[in-house]
Amino acid sequence: MKNNKSEPIPVMDYRQYRRVRRLVHECCNYIDGNCIALDDGEECVCVQSISYSLLCRWFRAAVLPQDKELETALFTPGSNRAKYCPECAARMKRINAAKSKDIRQVLTELYEVFDFCAVEEAAHYYENWQS
Repeated sequence: MKNNKSEPIPVMDYRQYRRVRRLVHECCNYIDGNCIALDDGEECVCVQSISYSLLCRWFRAAVLPQDKELETALFTPGSNRAKYCPECAARMKRINAAKSKDIRQVLTELYEVFDFCAVEEAAHYYENWQS
């Protein structure tokens, strides 16, 4: 979990934010809502406790690893183009595989019945049959 300049800052949804808020209290720099690491004589509010983004490098490195599930959710690249949740995706994959198998079986049976080796051969036969 290096902090590269090119790496985007993760933005959390509300549930993730609430989990981070609970974790912030475990940080050794967090005292009464303030961050002692940012304290330069004046109290400074803990940035991580008020933000929906993961801004604090100390929090990322020292505190977030305590919640592996949250850390994985925030730093695992993913796509927002998923059609189904993980459970439904597995079910749909099985259904589509079965459909594909059924189609292949039907094609195999057609090839056996009509004794065609390929679709091109069937097309050629059909064209010649009409003439």
